[in-house]
Amino acid sequence: MRHLPSLAPLCLCLGCAPDLREDRPADSLPQDTDTGGLITDGETRTLTVNATAVDVWVYLSLSDGALVSPADPLQDDSWHLALQRYNLAVNGGVSGAGGVEVAPVEGRELDGLTAAPADGWRTDLADADGDGVPEYALGDWYEYDATTHVLTPADRIYALCDGAGACFKLSIEGYYDEAGTPAMLSLRWAPLPPR
Repeated sequence: MRHLPSLAPLCLCLGCAPDLREDRPADSLPQDTDTGGLITDGETRTLTVNATAVDVWVYLSLSDGALVSPADPLQDDSWHLALQRYNLAVNGGVSGAGGVEVAPVEGRELDGLTAAPADGWRTDLADADGDGVPEYALGDWYEYDATTHVLTPADRIYALCDGAGACFKLSIEGYYDEAGTPAMLSLRWAPLPPR
């Protein structure tokens, strides 16, 4: 019994999650094709994407509602979002040539967004803070609880437009599946009129 107090700190450490910044951006951006199945409700689509691999990016075309496997993701405009763990890249800026930009919209009501905002547009930028990770346009999609080590979607949705003029409204619905597996990103989106 006298050893129990000395085991308490060890037990506390067992519940700690790994540092979220150990995921590294992939220069070659490999891909995966594992999804949880597309659900369509009118024009709104919902998809759970398995982005659990640390070294694999998964590419999603919002237009097609499907994962794609671009031969050269940095030059291919067939994808809108790339997912790797909690990182979400857009096909624009330093992440791709698709001209994708996003604009955050406060609140969680996807149906309430009926037109692309006039301002607030941004795309993926080169690393500005020296952490070796680009400044992703969707980098603020989550809130992290340092006590519980849990990611939850922030109180915002996004408008997203690509270089060809297609626009969408996007909600990141969750990071965990029903079993609690992280990096099983649930996304919901619908088309928006061009801006």
